[in-house]
Amino acid sequence: MSVEQIVTTYFDQIELKDTDYLPWDDAKSDMAYILLRVPTAMLKDYVKFKGQNRELPDGEEFWRETRLVERLRNSGKYHGQGHEPLEDMLDFLGNNVQVEYCHIGDPEKIDISITEFPAEFYED
Repeated sequence: MSVEQIVTTYFDQIELKDTDYLPWDDAKSDMAYILLRVPTAMLKDYVKFKGQNRELPDGEEFWRETRLVERLRNSGKYHGQGHEPLEDMLDFLGNNVQVEYCHIGDPEKIDISITEFPAEFYED
């Protein structure tokens, strides 16, 4: 199974929980943020495909390699969830992001927060 097949298998089960801009000290602007609820099985299949011996994948790698930013943008599935339009958030979440996992008490799903990492904080 490829990364694309993993995304295709589970994409319809992904829920968009929130979209917003978050303030961050010393940043020139607020950071784009989205919160997704994804199937735990998707993450386990990804880790298995990558041959990694860990419970959850590296979040930034998972976000980039699954190209979820493109799938979310082109799906037409999400309308009005969150505080800000999803399309606006995705404009900022293509490359440098911070990703955190949050167990929600449901073994079938896990929350993933994806937050823009402002350009002024990139390492050269």
